[in-house]
Order: sequence, then C-alpha cells, then structure tokens
Amino acid sequence: MAAHHDISRIIGRFKGNQPGNLIIMTAAMHGNEYAGVKALEMLFKMLEAEADDLVLCGEVIGLIGNISAFRQRRRYLTRDINRCWMPDNIMRIKNTAHVQLDDEDREIKELLTILEEIAYELNPSKIYLLDLHTTSSDGIFCIASESQESIQLATKMKAPVILGLMKGLGGTTLHFFNETFAGIPATAIAFEGGFHNDPLSVNRCIGAAVNLMRITGSISAQDLPSLQDFILYQYCKGLPRSVVVQYRYHVEDPELWEMHPGFENFDTVYEGQLLATYNHQGVYAPMSGYLVMPLYQKLGHDGFFICTEEE
Repeated sequence: MAAHHDISRIIGRFKGNQPGNLIIMTAAMHGNEYAGVKALEMLFKMLEAEADDLVLCGEVIGLIGNISAFRQRRRYLTRDINRCWMPDNIMRIKNTAHVQLDDEDREIKELLTILEEIAYELNPSKIYLLDLHTTSSDGIFCIASESQESIQLATKMKAPVILGLMKGLGGTTLHFFNETFAGIPATAIAFEGGFHNDPLSVNRCIGAAVNLMRITGSISAQDLPSLQDFILYQYCKGLPRSVVVQYRYHVEDPELWEMHPGFENFDTVYEGQLLATYNHQGVYAPMSGYLVMPLYQKLGHDGFFICTEEE
C-alpha cells in the first residue's frame, strides 16, 4: 500500500454540548495497523452528521500514535512505541531536545504535547483512553490494565477480555494512562479489532469506540445506532467472556521466528502441540488453553500467549 504523507496526527476532535469526560482514542501506535485510523475517521464523520441531534458530554479526540511509521506502513521505525511509556523514559523524552530524539521518542513527545495541552485546557474530571489495534491473525478482544476500573470497563465492551497480559509486558499506553494523566484521574483499555487487512476490522473498531462513549456516559445508549454493534455481537458468539494469560513465548529475534500457518486468536491448543519454529527448532505448547496473538510478522517479540478461561 502506498505511503501517505498528507495526513495529520489529529484524526478528529469533537466537543460536546454538555460538560463531561475527555475521551482519547489512539490508532496506529503500530504503523501497519491502519484499520483503527479509518475507523476513527468514520467515527468523527458520524459525530458531525449527528451534531444537531446528539447530546455529547465532554470531548472526544482521535490521534494517530506513530505517524512516521504509519506513513511508511511499518510497525515501527526504531523501536516499538508501545513498549516505551515507562515513567523514567517519558521524563527523559520530555527533557531532551526534539532534534536529539529518535523516531519513536519524537512521536511520544508530540503526542504528550497535544494531550497535555488539551487536558489543561479542558480540565475534565476524568480521562479515558481507548487504544485501537489490529493483529497479524484473526480474532477480537479487549485488554485491561491491572486496575479494577480498567477491568470493569473492558468487561462492558462486548468483546472477550484478556486479563494478566500487562504483567508480562512493560511500557505500554495502558501502563502509562492507568491511574492519572496530567494530574487528572485516568483509565485505559485496548481493543484488538481483528486481522490487519480485514475490512471488518474497521467496523469492529468503530463499534468499540461507540461502546466506550456509551459506557462512560458521553452519549446515551440510543445514540449512534449502527451495524457495528451487530457485527461485534455476531463475532463474539461462542468466545469466552474473559481469559487469563498463563504463558508468553518471548521471541528475541523475530527474523528467526515462523508461526505455523492457520492459527487464530482463541483457537484451542493442547499441551505438546507444535505451534511454531524458532531458529530451526520446534516450539511446542507447554500447556493446553486458548492461543492468543500468534505472531505472523517479522517485527515484534511476543511469539504467542496461552490463556485459560477465568473461573
């Protein structure tokens, strides 16, 4: 797909006619995940079309997370931006001149500048972050942080919830926006809308965005009715409501990784089953459970996760 150079980091911004929360929606934190960007473009068109009749409390803003990588349709340029949100690293980025920062550091600095200005301008009572993603295999789910509020929010999103994933990762947006942002209480969740190139991933991301606005009271349950709700409902039939991560396979060099074809999110795998090849050696499931996020691309260090249903 051709690179895009005439795009803005701010996808849209819609101010409601009543006071309320600030909802931040990010897409393309990984530059090859462009369904979320298309979804947010369509969401803001829907909001504008309904502006005369819509009662929206607070404000919604949509942002491209890694615009440089998005323009090149690459997951990242120097490093995974969604592993860089550690407090000490953020402090370093803030205190370093723009010209001295590498690609993803500059992206973070620009995002923080925009979001802090908006937070100070609005001074909302609460900030909610929805980070939209897609994966290299099919299947949808929500990811919650370790906070109870994030978990409760995710369980209302009409998609399976993965718990415990944040324990094995670090430096994600969910970690950074977990409790406060700019001195304001904040809660964050992520939504995985399906396979990168599936057109329905756009619809699922729209459905997730609208659901978040309803759950947080930004709009009423009757506002913005859409086909996306039905798509989410149909897609989640037969899937577990929530699962807990029990195992993560770390890939040090993704060039040596080859996931065996045909696996999708929430496929059942069995202990001893051959799942992948790494450095010419077979990789077998250490336990039975649900397979999540099998890695079918040459960037990234999470080969797969195995989860069990929450009791």
